[in-house]
Amino acid sequence: PGATAAPDIEGMMKEIIAAAEKGDVDGTFSYLTREPGAIFFLNSRPYDLDSLIAFFKENYGKMHSQKIHVTRSEVIPLGPSSAAWISYGEGHTVTKTGVSAPYAFTETWIWQKVKGTWTVTHYHETAG
Repeated sequence: PGATAAPDIEGMMKEIIAAAEKGDVDGTFSYLTREPGAIFFLNSRPYDLDSLIAFFKENYGKMHSQKIHVTRSEVIPLGPSSAAWISYGEGHTVTKTGVSAPYAFTETWIWQKVKGTWTVTHYHETAG
């Protein structure tokens, strides 16, 4: 049953990446759980949902453009209603002032079906 989640999760991750490339922070994190106490990680720092979104809006609000290339990704079923999406790749940003910066990243997104809806209950990214 968990293997059947792969097409759904792959499709949702494509939506998330497309939103991130447009600088749409709310769209990028629209699938993250809104449950109190949830913790997400970026470059070894913990964030709650509000602080994660604030961080990305502050930093990506200065972005003119971004291109994300996922080199490899995989959906790993963890059970009948949960799966992990793992990936690595590289990206390139250009700020509104024209400063260009390449970066590499690794990500893990834990998806769980909660009340019939796929929800990200854990997100962990390292980029630099």
